Amino acid sequence: MVTLNIECMVFDIDGAVHELGLNAPLPALTGETKSGKSTVLEALWWTLGIDGAKLMWAAALCSRIGFVARIGRARWRITRSTVDQAEDVLFIHDVLGIKERHPVKRSQARRSAADVYQDLLGIPRLGAGRTRVTLDLLTPWFYARQRDLPNVYLGGQEKDRRIAVGRVLLGADDPTVDALRQDSAAKAKEWRSANNRVKKILRNRKERDLPSVEDLQRRQAQWTEQHQDASATALQAAADLSHRHTELAGLQQKASVAEEARRVARTAADDRQRTTRQMEAAAAAAQGRLEGLREAASDPSLCPRCVQLLDPAGLSEDDCPVCRQFDAERRERSGQTGQRMSHAQQAAEKARAAARRAAQAADDARARVGDAEQVVWEATAAAHAFAQNVIAPQQQAVLEAEAAVRELAARLEQNAEHLRELAELTEQRERLPQLEKDKAAAEAAYSAARHDTDLMVKEGTDRWSRHTLRRLRACDPGVNTVSISPDDFSVTVNGITFDDHVVAGHSMTRTNISVLLALRDTAREVPAMPVPQFLIVDGPFTDLGTGAEDQHTAGALLDALTDLAAFEDPSGASGQVIIACRELSGTPGPAVREIRTNAVNGVIPGLPPRPATAA
Repeated sequence: MVTLNIECMVFDIDGAVHELGLNAPLPALTGETKSGKSTVLEALWWTLGIDGAKLMWAAALCSRIGFVARIGRARWRITRSTVDQAEDVLFIHDVLGIKERHPVKRSQARRSAADVYQDLLGIPRLGAGRTRVTLDLLTPWFYARQRDLPNVYLGGQEKDRRIAVGRVLLGADDPTVDALRQDSAAKAKEWRSANNRVKKILRNRKERDLPSVEDLQRRQAQWTEQHQDASATALQAAADLSHRHTELAGLQQKASVAEEARRVARTAADDRQRTTRQMEAAAAAAQGRLEGLREAASDPSLCPRCVQLLDPAGLSEDDCPVCRQFDAERRERSGQTGQRMSHAQQAAEKARAAARRAAQAADDARARVGDAEQVVWEATAAAHAFAQNVIAPQQQAVLEAEAAVRELAARLEQNAEHLRELAELTEQRERLPQLEKDKAAAEAAYSAARHDTDLMVKEGTDRWSRHTLRRLRACDPGVNTVSISPDDFSVTVNGITFDDHVVAGHSMTRTNISVLLALRDTAREVPAMPVPQFLIVDGPFTDLGTGAEDQHTAGALLDALTDLAAFEDPSGASGQVIIACRELSGTPGPAVREIRTNAVNGVIPGLPPRPATAA
């Protein structure tokens, strides 16, 4: 039997560590409602990451919370951060100083803090899925919450989970039995899988009216040959298409070259046209100069300055028509004017000839542009016609050949799948007899072990029932019979099951407490049961009045809780009970240590006073 005692709660506030001592057989947190009693109890389970445990507001004011527990011969300090709640839970071995960090939630690679704590208690984590016996499922058996005690049995734990936990705590299910159960389940699953697979294959073959294996093999050979022929056809068509694409690329290259030649011809034609316009402008300028000289020479009566008529009357050829005086150089200048007119005549003729040549060159260039455009059109038309008349039909031939290959491949795969199913059918039919034998053997082994453990459960629940009757009769002499079912560990008092009670109240509370106490009474007699003599009860005296009968019940409950707390066997294993209530009822013994608190100061040391109305 593993000893479990909570020595103190630990609260880290602004870097200072405060402890609330619980190092007594029965520490009792007493005080008015909302004074923080439940906060302390919830903090213990929240530290371990138990589902449903609450981090109440007063505990959340601390940076770390935790507790110190003596488990067996070891003393552990276990704390968890309230600031980063995903941070690992810290385990410190007080004697050896060993530090271990474990996650709040388990993973495939790491145990959770709750798993480690459960392993320290020596309670095996057996089963699988939602009924795997973890600390989450064990908590209602060690911590009776005030809200559950007068209303639901064992914290309202579901039947299948209650059965799993109860069998483990009674020592009936152990790793050996669990291994036999898992082996039996695995063998049965393997046999069912093979049997269902055989049925499914036969059903599918019947629904699809599939042919025999000989027909499937004949189809496989025929379609394989057709697939090879179709693949060869597709490859040849693809090769032809590649060759045609090469030819098309050549035609497109010719079209590109022709397009470049047309561009060059257009550029040259534009240059020739510009040159023609320049030559024509030069010829026009030369002709203008010639015409000017001719006009000036053809009418000597015009004034060279104002171009008005002069009066030549009475003047000789050597007289100036302007100043009307003799000019000895006049005739020489007239000769020079004639020469300039001759030169202008020649320049004008040369300019006109050059303009005519430029115009002819421009016409030739435009003709070459037309020829180039014809070449481009012919090359482009040839490439387009080749793409439509040769490439497109060849592409269609490739697509059709590839589609034929895919269709045959799909037929072959489907046919191969039918053949594999037939092979699997044969294999599974051959395996079924051996699988059935293995399943029967595993079931027989588990049934034998389960029969022995069922006897243990029957003996355990008989003891449990007798101790529950004793505990309940101490509270109420009118209780005559108590029975705890070996099938689902439900409790029946005086022939009425817990759930059949019409009115919730203290009769249910004392039943819950008595059942939990009696389980520990049974564990004292059966060392194989991994149940420590430890219990936390929040509100054991809830709904009790001031009458004599209620006071008797309260005293009996306190005596029963004290009896568990004061337990110590010859090996040194001791018990502990932690309770929270408004006030103690009955006469507390020396094992009881009362810890008073109030709504203003709270139960957590080191926190500032809080408003009396705080929740």
